[in-house]
Amino acid sequence: MLVLHGNATKAEPAEIKLVTQSFAPLQWDNDGRPDGYVTAFLLEAAERVNQTVPVTVSAFEFLPWKRAMLMAESVPNVMFFSLSRTPEREDKFLWLDEVSPYGQNFYQLATQPNIEVERIEELRDLNIKIGVQDGSNLLAYLKGLGFEGSGTLVPITDFHQGIEMLYLGRIDLLPLTGFLAEASACKQGYDGSQLRPVIFVEALAKPLWAVFSKGTNPDLVDAFRTEMAALKDEGFLEAQIQEHQANWQTLACGAVTAGK
Repeated sequence: MLVLHGNATKAEPAEIKLVTQSFAPLQWDNDGRPDGYVTAFLLEAAERVNQTVPVTVSAFEFLPWKRAMLMAESVPNVMFFSLSRTPEREDKFLWLDEVSPYGQNFYQLATQPNIEVERIEELRDLNIKIGVQDGSNLLAYLKGLGFEGSGTLVPITDFHQGIEMLYLGRIDLLPLTGFLAEASACKQGYDGSQLRPVIFVEALAKPLWAVFSKGTNPDLVDAFRTEMAALKDEGFLEAQIQEHQANWQTLACGAVTAGK
């Protein structure tokens, strides 16, 4: 349990659970401690909310994506992040605010023959394997483009598994967030400089959001919206993004930081 400080004596504090998938440097499990710039942003917002609407973070769990989403769809008082806001998801959650920029490229290894396309649809007819996270927004998008049944898509649990499969030659393409790709590969012991972008997924280049599950107290939802907006206006989130991205790059591909 993460105990929040402040004047929370007016009423019994609401207990909320934070659930997400590990996705450094946005949010990740750093030796049992939640870390990352989205983590810092949301926990700071919770601290501020607690000054007026008593709240306690009863758990912070890193789960597989589909399991985390299912919990957020079915259990009240669950905060879920970081996810894309789509028409299909609009009525499933109570949307709070944007927490991170987001955009993906399909990457191949530079050691393999070049894959050259101008449109994503062209990948459908190539003799290649594309790793795509099961239950993801990207998987739904590709199915909408007719990829389902093509034999091109290979389901993966998460991008960690995808990176391993790419470097082992089990898939040919993997979608990765642009500013995280190299460091993510380095973190798993691979040469991140070998990643070559093939094509940008323009249609899904949207910010990621934090949400509450339906059934959460409306006053609590409004309080989080207010404090998150205030923190962004103060530059808190942008400062966290810059700091954590720089630290993650150093940690993953450079010298290990002192004490780590």
